[in-house]
Amino acid sequence: MKKEYLVTDLYHLEKYNDRISKRYLEIPVFDKKNKLKNNIFFKKWKSYKEKIRDHNKNVKLYKFYLEKLTIYLNKYHNKKFSKRYWEIILYPWLWFFVSSVTFKWSLISSIKPNKFIFLKKKIDPNEIIPIGIEDFIKMSTSHYWNHHIFSKIVEHSFSKKIAVKKIEVPKNIPEKYIIYKKLENKSFLEKISLLVQKLLNFFPQKKDYLIFSTTMSNIQEIYLNFLVNKSFLFYKVLRPNFFLGKIKKNIKRKKFKRLVPNKKGIENFLSEEILMNLPSSYLENFSIIEKIVENIPFPKTPKKIFTCLGFNRSTLMDRYIVKNLENGTSLILAQHGGNYFQQKIHIDTEYEPKVSDRYLTWGNVKNNNAEAIGVIKKIDNKKSSSNKIILEVRVAKGYTRLKIDSGFLESKKYSDSLCKFFSYIKNSKINDDLYVKLHQVKWLWDEKKQFQSCNPYLNFLDERKKMINEINSAKLIIQTFCGTGHLECLAANRPTVILFVNDIKLYNEKSKKYFEKFKKNGILHTTPLSLFKFLTKMNSKDKIEHWWNNKKRQELLDKYRYDFGFLNKNKIEDIKNIIVNE
Repeated sequence: MKKEYLVTDLYHLEKYNDRISKRYLEIPVFDKKNKLKNNIFFKKWKSYKEKIRDHNKNVKLYKFYLEKLTIYLNKYHNKKFSKRYWEIILYPWLWFFVSSVTFKWSLISSIKPNKFIFLKKKIDPNEIIPIGIEDFIKMSTSHYWNHHIFSKIVEHSFSKKIAVKKIEVPKNIPEKYIIYKKLENKSFLEKISLLVQKLLNFFPQKKDYLIFSTTMSNIQEIYLNFLVNKSFLFYKVLRPNFFLGKIKKNIKRKKFKRLVPNKKGIENFLSEEILMNLPSSYLENFSIIEKIVENIPFPKTPKKIFTCLGFNRSTLMDRYIVKNLENGTSLILAQHGGNYFQQKIHIDTEYEPKVSDRYLTWGNVKNNNAEAIGVIKKIDNKKSSSNKIILEVRVAKGYTRLKIDSGFLESKKYSDSLCKFFSYIKNSKINDDLYVKLHQVKWLWDEKKQFQSCNPYLNFLDERKKMINEINSAKLIIQTFCGTGHLECLAANRPTVILFVNDIKLYNEKSKKYFEKFKKNGILHTTPLSLFKFLTKMNSKDKIEHWWNNKKRQELLDKYRYDFGFLNKNKIEDIKNIIVNE
């Protein structure tokens, strides 16, 4: 039987010549015409039920290892912190790690025996142990980290069916092959910002309530802080580069005992690798970060903390939050995007209200501690005089973990649908008016080249700018995913249509009923051709506005906004009352 090389990182795509038979694991590889090659190996779920089943298994694994880590880390650090304490700081890493590993395990296990020779790089353990959650978020998209996990899985349980070929890797691999940069020390501007923050803290100001990273505008956030604290303090999330000079960087992690002994299969692997892959902020640097948190220029004992994006994205902020929660501080979190309370399975919808004391939502939903406050972000609903049609593209995924609405296969289906649409408009007036807004985050799909191969005449907006700042400059917005963007546009009552290529089974019954009505009203389109025909009819700004402002259509949209994302003119006052009132 002819052997094939199983390639799991970009560097080895180009290192080995084309005469060698290769299969690529989850790596989008294109030919000269930007056509996706057919020798890519990826997992395809047989049904939505199978996907749900795998998700539920992951939830059980996550909860099981959370319990074990709570006990282990309390003992390791001689602490008695609550399960809530550990879940808040562990969740963003542990859930991602479990769901990523289980996916890779299922992918490797589906490979036929003796078919592949696995290419294994020599991995420096110090390069795959992140400092904190920020480090891990970047690392998890890198070839380096994903290759490491694939390698460990093969060596652990599949070495008898997959031959392994060890290869040396040059010390200085070009950056384009890594897609991951280690955290850097703070910049001059960050040093100045921190100094100003420290100086402001010397002035006597009320600091009962901490408000930061709310997704509101800076002016709105300062005003809210003035209303609740009678001060003009403005807090920003502290990035990890503020502590890089103090932490241990060269980690020489010994072989730990299994977190849970006497396990088999994937549970045995997780029991072994969780401790070996834990960010150093949970182990070696735990006490150091604890001391750093004591000295950060934030209120020492706030009664309440209100944040949105300052949660589960910053090692320092998470440690600051849990320290104060253990001392009686209340945590108020706010929804920060779409799909909340709409998808049947949305892990953050389950997690965030559970760990917070009060939870603020964009729409009116049924949840014990949830309160509808409307879209937190600053959104204007001004009319546009422009003839632009803006189409927003969501980021295409690379290496997959079990996430209900994303993955390699979904990314291919998504990009193929957009290419079809772009080819339809190539020779029409629509092409002149249409501007494509690519996502700021990049992986390997190179959407711009793909889309240009379908239509070389496309116009592109500056991808560095936020979409929220673009919605008032268009006569029509095309959303290509029922996520954050479509709620923001609908909340602003901007003429919006949706190209929906996702599986509608992902969504709960309430959302599905709305989507069916949206489809009948021309708001939602399930095929590129349907969208093209709609735009051909709506060939002027006047026609679009007349269609959008139809009474029945607006009544439907008002109901949807009420349930999932509405604008609240009294947002700041309402949030103030929630914070201040006991």
